[in-house]
Amino acid sequence: MTGDTCRAHRRSCRTSDLPPGVDPDPGSVADPGYPVRFWAHCPGCGWQGPLRSDDNAAAEDGCDHAYPGWRDKPIMRHRPCNETQLKEWQDDVRRAYGVAWIDRAGPVREERYGRGDRIWGGAPGGGLLMPVMRPGQPPGTLFCVYTGRPLPRPDDAQQSLFE
Repeated sequence: MTGDTCRAHRRSCRTSDLPPGVDPDPGSVADPGYPVRFWAHCPGCGWQGPLRSDDNAAAEDGCDHAYPGWRDKPIMRHRPCNETQLKEWQDDVRRAYGVAWIDRAGPVREERYGRGDRIWGGAPGGGLLMPVMRPGQPPGTLFCVYTGRPLPRPDDAQQSLFE
């Protein structure tokens, strides 16, 4: 049961360090070969999510538990690094999400340009920044963080140097 004291947190450990009798590869694990398991937990009510091989999946489990409706919240522009722009962005988030959401350390959905990892504590109020990849772009499209425009794709010969 979700309440006002519920928050999204996560734990992790190597599969070899799981307690005896815990199946390291339940159906919730997408990559059984990955040696680390993640799971969401709630210090407010004691809830624990399923084991995952992906930290992002565990973060989503925690947000689903503690912040129902988070997936329907507005998508904010990419969080800026410039101090003045960051303050404006934080004000925009507070207006869009509401002070109560921020006070509960709720997650903020943020448009991303190329990498989709969540950032623990990156949202105003200490919540998660949850990535939302730019719609309509092919996977792997990179964007300039300053202009937001797609970057040219390297030719195959150049790309092979980095593989």
